[in-house]
Amino acid sequence: DEAIAARGLVVALQQARVFMRKLRQLLPLMALVTAPLMAAQDAGGSYNLLLKASLADDWFVISRSNVASRNNFGDEFLAYTGASLGYQIASRLSLRFGYRRAWFRFGADWQPEDRAMLEAYFADRINGFRLTNRLRAEFRYFDWRDDDIRLRNEITLEAPWEFTPLALQPYVEEEVFFSTNAGRFEANWLGGGLSWRPADGVKLKLGYRWNRFRVGDDWANRNVLVTGVNVFF
Repeated sequence: DEAIAARGLVVALQQARVFMRKLRQLLPLMALVTAPLMAAQDAGGSYNLLLKASLADDWFVISRSNVASRNNFGDEFLAYTGASLGYQIASRLSLRFGYRRAWFRFGADWQPEDRAMLEAYFADRINGFRLTNRLRAEFRYFDWRDDDIRLRNEITLEAPWEFTPLALQPYVEEEVFFSTNAGRFEANWLGGGLSWRPADGVKLKLGYRWNRFRVGDDWANRNVLVTGVNVFF
């Protein structure tokens, strides 16, 4: 079993290198297409890693890490990592409870956040389309601003269609953020892209996200390049 797993990991890494090589070839074209948008709005990146491992019975553990940039990719201003313990209460529904440590940089220094999370996750297939909905309550604790309870809801739809010999599948997603302390919506993410499964237990994503977010009482926009590496054990 260990030898099979090792061979599968080697194959996945080789295919991931092919994917990254093709991505580098596409970047100049993407830069050309997005240049007019970047001139009028900010642009940045969101680089994600997800690890999920099954435990005994219907229990599992899931970890998410992220680094994000802004100011036309020149300023890394957000990073986080954390883990959640989950339980599959039904074939389509699971509950997770976890902790996340985040860091924000608004000047020279990084400011921390401690975040406890409780979420429900629904997943189903409808006529071949994979529909997921994640509702999360975040209990956010700071030593540099007021604490807050934030609600987030994300809906993702992945199509069954496959493109190119790599069998790339398109997806669209939207996530809204609501601050209970402020009593208002704080952000709305709308995006889409392509996902690729180079091997069992490995999923790669490349996409675009339109990030609309509050700056004080006003709204601002950011065009975001999103990458994701998901590994399931």
